[in-house]
Amino acid sequence: MRRKDRELRDHSQLLAILDGADVLHLGLWDGKEVYVVPLNFVRIDDVLYVHSALEGRKIDILKTNPQVCFEVTGVHEIEPGAGGAHCTTRYESVIGWGTSSVLTDQGQKRSVLSALNKKFGDSTENIPDTVVQRTAIVKITMERLTGKSNRSIND
Repeated sequence: MRRKDRELRDHSQLLAILDGADVLHLGLWDGKEVYVVPLNFVRIDDVLYVHSALEGRKIDILKTNPQVCFEVTGVHEIEPGAGGAHCTTRYESVIGWGTSSVLTDQGQKRSVLSALNKKFGDSTENIPDTVVQRTAIVKITMERLTGKSNRSIND
């Protein structure tokens, strides 16, 4: 990282940024090109979970290449400054790498859907069996995280 003064090294800070974010950008490699898709997600311990349709490009790629990269952005605000050269951005972000797998256990899937609902303020009870059955849950085991921030307005 070029700006070591902005690097976040505290693992708890990285997890806090993950927990505060609504959208995760998931990067996949299909052997020919990179594919990035924005997703809702939830973190449980050191694992991220996203939901998906049972079929589609994302699931097809993950079946052949489970290695992923992801990014979340926390606080972000552009400070225009007095002139074009004085513009700065206040931000915090996390980039991570991991290995994905698709859950097959219906109880685990229901538990993750409940956690997703709780994170986004929906009911965690009575998730219909049909919803559990028609939803893919992708588990991302985090292997490495890096973070960066510029929280100062006078930088």
